[in-house]
Amino acid sequence: MLPVVMAGRLGVSLAFTGSIFVLLTAGMFLAGPFYSYLMDTYKRKYICLLSFAIMLLVNAACLFVQTPVEFMLLCLIHGISFGLATTTSITLAIDLTNPGKRSASNVVFGWTSRFGMMMGVAAGIAVFMYRGFDEVVYLSAAVGGVGILLINMLYVPFRAPIGSKLCTTDRFLLGRGWIPLLNMILIALIPSVLITLVPDTYKCVVLMGYSIPFFAVVGTGFFISAVFLKLLFKEDNFLGQIISGLVVMILATALLAFPVAELTTAPGAVLLGIGMGLVTPEFLLMFVKLSQHCQRGTANTMHLLSWETGISIGIAIACYTTAQIPESLPVLYRFCLAMAVLSLLFFLLVTYPYFKKKRFR
Repeated sequence: MLPVVMAGRLGVSLAFTGSIFVLLTAGMFLAGPFYSYLMDTYKRKYICLLSFAIMLLVNAACLFVQTPVEFMLLCLIHGISFGLATTTSITLAIDLTNPGKRSASNVVFGWTSRFGMMMGVAAGIAVFMYRGFDEVVYLSAAVGGVGILLINMLYVPFRAPIGSKLCTTDRFLLGRGWIPLLNMILIALIPSVLITLVPDTYKCVVLMGYSIPFFAVVGTGFFISAVFLKLLFKEDNFLGQIISGLVVMILATALLAFPVAELTTAPGAVLLGIGMGLVTPEFLLMFVKLSQHCQRGTANTMHLLSWETGISIGIAIACYTTAQIPESLPVLYRFCLAMAVLSLLFFLLVTYPYFKKKRFR
């Protein structure tokens, strides 16, 4: 909700506030070279708790922002703290998992992150519609507080420092992951553009007289794909699962871009969630299989960076388009369709051949 709310409160354009969100990703990249040093030098659990708490303070500070510069600084700090919180969470998840099940742990962590994002968007839209922006911030603080309590409950065994350099790409950038990163950015552009379509009529799916947030329906599809995934695909059907997921996303965005009836919004939302549920876990495994055994954390962070980069760029594109083009909704839906088609072509022609050549396992 921040792009629209801050545009009104600060007296600036929606295009300006939307573009500021790129600073979230910039903050992650600025702090990234220091992730490994911080997690090796200090207790990872406390680093995670501290960065999580800073995120919540930044969210609360949005209620008191008075100038665009203050908002820009908050976005930058948010990106730094978010990147550190998620990277340490990934590392803790790997450390606390038996070595033989770490790939499965990576997938579960990535899946819950995506599901949490969709439910967060849906809850934020619903609360904003019925209660206002301040209540959205309070809800965010409450959910974040529960997250901090859960992390605090973890028992993390002591690990002796290994002497990481102050500035390194370890736990930050995977050298072999640049091609999948570009492909993942294209995929992430699709939901991120849809996130920013703020007017109430565009955010809701009407079923049986009830208005349901669009991303709540998307999250339902995402959940369905996870529950029934193993019934449709064999465990090693990596190529088929990604192709199927991208084809489903093409169909979903086509229903939104060229609706044959008002009811196509709900099927489009469900199919979008199913498609993302099929694609994103396999892309995470692709990053992991491109990494060496000691680079699992780096692979997970690279996957996260690709997703968040696509989300930030998509929000900026949607806000700029909405501010500049009257009746921009059909244009943005068709942009999503183009990105879905491009994602499939890029995967077939570039990413998969590269993956077969460069994979370690």
